[in-house]
Amino acid sequence: MNKQQQKKVTKWYHCAAEGCTSDDRKRAKYPYMQNVRFHSFPTEKKNPKQREKWLKLLRRDDAYFVPTFKQRVCSLHFVDGEPTSEHPYPELFSYNNFKNMTTPYGTSIPASDTVKKLSSARSRSSATSMPTEDECVHVTDENVNLSSTIISLDPTCIVRYPPSAIKEVTVQTAHEKTRQCLLSEVILPTPTPTIDHAYSVRISDSYESKDQACQTILTGDDIDRLISLEKKQRCSFEGGSEVLDEAEPKVKYWSGKQSTEDVNYQSVDRCKSGPPRKLSKFNEYILTLMKLRLAILSFVLGDLFGVSESRVSQIFTTWINLMHMVLTPCIKWPSRRNIKKYMPRSFQTSFPKTTGIIDCTEMFIQKPKSPTAQSRTYSTYKSHNTFKCLVCITPSGAFSFISDLWGGNTSDRYITEHSGFLDSIRPGDEIMADRGFTIRDLLTDRRATLVIPPFTKKCKWGKGKRLSAADVVKTKSIAKHRIHVERSIRRLKLFRMLSQVMDIKFKPLANQMVKVSGFICNLDKPLVTK
Repeated sequence: MNKQQQKKVTKWYHCAAEGCTSDDRKRAKYPYMQNVRFHSFPTEKKNPKQREKWLKLLRRDDAYFVPTFKQRVCSLHFVDGEPTSEHPYPELFSYNNFKNMTTPYGTSIPASDTVKKLSSARSRSSATSMPTEDECVHVTDENVNLSSTIISLDPTCIVRYPPSAIKEVTVQTAHEKTRQCLLSEVILPTPTPTIDHAYSVRISDSYESKDQACQTILTGDDIDRLISLEKKQRCSFEGGSEVLDEAEPKVKYWSGKQSTEDVNYQSVDRCKSGPPRKLSKFNEYILTLMKLRLAILSFVLGDLFGVSESRVSQIFTTWINLMHMVLTPCIKWPSRRNIKKYMPRSFQTSFPKTTGIIDCTEMFIQKPKSPTAQSRTYSTYKSHNTFKCLVCITPSGAFSFISDLWGGNTSDRYITEHSGFLDSIRPGDEIMADRGFTIRDLLTDRRATLVIPPFTKKCKWGKGKRLSAADVVKTKSIAKHRIHVERSIRRLKLFRMLSQVMDIKFKPLANQMVKVSGFICNLDKPLVTK
């Protein structure tokens, strides 16, 4: 198809500038598009340099951008509304902070219309006397020492100041009418609100004038409070790093099972073997937490910390195993005395003997290649391949037991029986669970009690099964207290390595990630306080 045939077929153009929404198809729907025109790119044969200059000014993300026949540059990006001898290139874009006047529809209008409006203001002001020195704008800044600077306002110019150079702008004029006329046509940086403006309203008594670069209403006390909170958080991070450092002062990067064969490395008092560390131990600790909490890709973490992608994988594998070895023993079954000491008031009145609330949670994984692994990990409840684990929380919401991961096809009873949970049960304990946990016989053997919602019973006066009035009240009471285990699981799933579909390559680290995340959740505030 030749160019003449393309012109006949094509009936609309759109702007190729980044972020510009000008389009020929909007002319019938939006009135502001009536004055917008589209200018084609210079050709490569006649004006190759000018074409290259246009493409550079567009700053497209794609480095090898080649405009199509429908892509043009609209008149909004030219100073004069079109290419002229004085301004042959498009110069007005979002990256140079150009702000045109806007229409009632919230869309920019051509710069040529802005110039026309400014020129009309100039003709109106020429009928009156030009402003004297008292009618000029004085820019004062105590820090920059510009108190003696006097800038005359020309209605055709656009005055721009960097926000870091000017902190306060005060307008001193002799005639109110001249001041309003000039300020309506001149674009000034957003000044500190004064009583001269109608929109000036104090947000609070503690509000003070601020630097223009500070777009916040925070007071000094608020900022000090945030700084102290940041210091506390940093102290907690450093405290966790120090605990791990004291437990294992010489940490060697994990590089497979053969990396543990160096026995002398643990017995001889010498520095870490292998390649030297590029990051400090604290930075490696922070990298591991970022990977666990945010699930950031390894190559992104490598760019952030200045290391290779393989080194990020080594650091994460090493530290997640170290944290699992040191921190997992801290997830322990509390004594009955401590459970009663920190038991919320709602449990004290309804279920005072409750020592734990159990439930199973599942985490999505990639579909394994082996058919046997697929059948063992497929969950009919989630309709996906999953890992499954049993968790138990205290009445206050802290994790007291987290089992190892099982395939999604495993039943709740089997996990409860073979995960080691029953070894923590003591005579007289009361465990709260859902209807799916048919483990009353297992707990009875250990002289413990199971609290679950009652099952439906056959009606004496008709067909079907239903709950009695007393059973409905009991079900609501149990559900109101058992919901806290769901909230604890939700807190655990805030770690995105567990909430998103887990890559099958993380299977050797899945148990470690779950238990370390559970320990970190226990460091948070109590989930149930009333």
